[in-house]
Amino acid sequence: MAATAFNFYNKAKKYIGNGTIQLGTTTIRAKLCQSTSNASTFTLSTFASISNEIGTSGGYAHQSLGSVTWTTGASAKQMAFDAADLVWTATGGPLTNVKFLAFGVTGGKALCWSRLSTSQFTVTIGNTLTIQFAAAGIFTLT
Repeated sequence: MAATAFNFYNKAKKYIGNGTIQLGTTTIRAKLCQSTSNASTFTLSTFASISNEIGTSGGYAHQSLGSVTWTTGASAKQMAFDAADLVWTATGGPLTNVKFLAFGVTGGKALCWSRLSTSQFTVTIGNTLTIQFAAAGIFTLT
């Protein structure tokens, strides 16, 4: 599967700029959404407004990004934002109709999204979905 780069919601850019979202200290939550989700709508401003999250029958729940870091990017004038990879295991049922990964922050603001695949997919019982972030980080400021 080839995931797309993370895309920031319009308001998230403002919130980062004015300090409402502080990426070094704010808890970032991740959720998986179905192909029918509005996750790719740039005008969303709250995490709750991102629709059609996958069901909880497969043991699914939101996760927080762990081991968040800022490091020098490919050059000294770049800063890369990174975190530990995310892993969901389908237990008790499959994780069905997965297509998007969306991030939000404490306080309920929507941050960014990625399309994980060009079409929906299912993680069958006992299998895992690992979101392995790029070696260069989740995103880079240049």
